[in-house]
This record gives sequence, structure tokens and C-alpha cells, in this order.
Amino acid sequence: MLTVASPSPEKQSPTLVPASLAAVTGLAAAAVLFVNAAKRAELIPVSSATQLAAPLAQALAIILVIGLAAVAMRQPSKFSSVALALNVAGLAAATGVEWVINLVFVRLDPSQIAALRAGPLGTAFVAASMTFLLGSILYCLALLRDRKAPRIPTIAYAIATIPIALRNFVPELALDLALALLGASVIWLALWMLKSRPAVAAPRTLPDRSQPHAVSPAGGALN
Repeated sequence: MLTVASPSPEKQSPTLVPASLAAVTGLAAAAVLFVNAAKRAELIPVSSATQLAAPLAQALAIILVIGLAAVAMRQPSKFSSVALALNVAGLAAATGVEWVINLVFVRLDPSQIAALRAGPLGTAFVAASMTFLLGSILYCLALLRDRKAPRIPTIAYAIATIPIALRNFVPELALDLALALLGASVIWLALWMLKSRPAVAAPRTLPDRSQPHAVSPAGGALN
């Protein structure tokens, strides 16, 4: 008698980023987001340290979204892969934008900044913002589709990215609130990740061939 054993669902392939590392990185990103919001609201003074730390929110978020995808996206598909890749690309581009705004523009005159924005740099800023927005929305839709990550922070995350991506067209108060909302959403998701296991695909059911069929002399199966 030959018995075919299916792979155990307890054996999980190693993830690119451990969930615990991604969660801790997410908490750090949330802390930077709150500092950025407080700085923009003039609750804390602008300093070299706050300017240098500002782009770290997006950079740290890259690790967060990769780890969160491993935990919460239980149905790998082309849509999930594209959403994750676009989100990572958008966060990377947003990191570059933040470096320029916080470390270059602060040392330039308004006329120089306007001249730079009117050229290819302005086009690059728009492309980065749209990539960040589209990647964030698709990523959150993928999380909602797979129904494992908590819905409230996922929806709040998606909402918060809209005024952040469109920062040049929204009031300052809306941007500050969006940064705070995004930070709170990231904290919620990070804490949820700390007590969650990576998602695994459902095991495939193999046909049972352990019981051979009896065959009649005429060639027909008896059972």
C-alpha cells in the first residue's frame, strides 16, 4: 500500500523580512511621522536633527510593508505582487523627495526653489507623489481583499496617504492630521504584526490512491 503525504501547513518558507523586525521598524517610522507632524505644526522647533530624521519615515516604512505583506497577504497573486512592488517603489521615491525638501531646499532661496520645481525636478516630484499614492492605495486594497489585516488601520492608512501625496494642494492642517493618522495606523498594524503569524497558502488536497480499486474479469471496476 502506497501512502502519499501532503506537505504540512506548519512548515512555512522563510520570509524576506521577519515580522518582528518589520513591526519594530514600523513603530520607528510612526515615531518619525509624529515628529514630522509636530514640526510642521510648530509644536517642536525645526533643527538639523528633525530635518535629517524626516525622510526616515518613508525609508523605514519600506521594511514595514514588505513584512506586513508576508503576514497579511494570504493569497499570493499578480495583483498582490504588483501592489507591493509599486508601494515599495513609491516609498523609495518619496524618501528621495523628502531628502531634497528637508536637506536641500532649506538652504535655498524661495526663487531658487521655484526655479527647480519648474524644471525636471518638479516633474520628478509629481511622478514620485503619484507612484506613492497609487502604490499605497493598491497595497491597502490587496490587504483588504485578503481579509487578514485589521480593516480600520488599513483603511485609515489609505486615506492618510491622499493628502500626503497631494501636499501642494491641501491645507497645512489637513497634511498635519494626515501624518498623525498615518502614524496611528502604522502603530496599530505594527502591534498587530507582533502577535500574528505569516500567512500560508491552503494545502492542496491530493487524490487518495491508498485504496486500489478491484477489477472484475470483464474489466469493470467493482468499487
